[in-house]
Amino acid sequence: MDYRHIRVEPLTPTAGALIGGVELASERRDAVYDEIKQALWRHGVVFMRRQSLDHESFVRLGAVFGEMEQHEFFPHVPGYPCIQRVSNQGEDEPGTARWHTDVSFRARPNLVSILRLTDVPPTGGDTLWMHAGAAFDALGPAMQQMLASLQAEHDLPWHFRRVGAYDRRVRGEAEAAAREGLAAPRISAAGYEQRMIEQSPAVVHPVVITHPVTGRRVLYVNSIWTKRLVGLHMDLSEHLLQMLFAWLQRPEFAVRFRWEKDSLALWDNCAMQHYAVFDYAPHHRAGERLTCGSFAPDCVL
Repeated sequence: MDYRHIRVEPLTPTAGALIGGVELASERRDAVYDEIKQALWRHGVVFMRRQSLDHESFVRLGAVFGEMEQHEFFPHVPGYPCIQRVSNQGEDEPGTARWHTDVSFRARPNLVSILRLTDVPPTGGDTLWMHAGAAFDALGPAMQQMLASLQAEHDLPWHFRRVGAYDRRVRGEAEAAAREGLAAPRISAAGYEQRMIEQSPAVVHPVVITHPVTGRRVLYVNSIWTKRLVGLHMDLSEHLLQMLFAWLQRPEFAVRFRWEKDSLALWDNCAMQHYAVFDYAPHHRAGERLTCGSFAPDCVL
């Protein structure tokens, strides 16, 4: 594709491109944003450097890709409920240090995610993205046909339980109450889990979906939110999922990005999975994220 308003430099043959020639803080032209969209759908994830954006400019960029919403458990910037704060410091591994698609536990996951880092550790803290469409293409016809007949259950409360998130939340609230001289909250880990199950029940999506914009087939299982394959014995489900997770991690499908201050990443959350590398402890890594648009994961024959 020829671009008239932006420069696009592919980073690998499979995924990722660096966009230049545009200043988002002052850009208003629809033609420029249309070309950014085309680059995004073509490469899965695009990166921009030296983009100093205030919150209004950041939200204006997100609105190009659809309605933005507040996340289930990330805090937000005061006055901007759609801008999520993403932060980690210390020795505890964050929940993003695994390959995943954002919010696949929803009936309608978000279509595009946009992240900018405001605090970059002195070294480390890279993010990797992987093209699940390329991973599906490389499987071969026999495996593709078998997987296209399956469905998978995606479950937010289940993942929180297996990583001990409910227990950590109870401890955190008790410690916060103690610092303020207040009584500890009475809700238990089981109570938190029950509330989460009621608020975010499990959903079922096809294992292979059709991208709503490009029409490309995508392998739609991930190692955080995918709980099981529906209709299979639990042993077969577990082994097949682990095989697919290992396949998705092949470096041929991936691109790695080294963050700098005022860097920006926009990715196709339908086609791409990502992994935030946790190798920067005990340093601080923080940023702001938008989740834009939505889609219903479906397989169009």
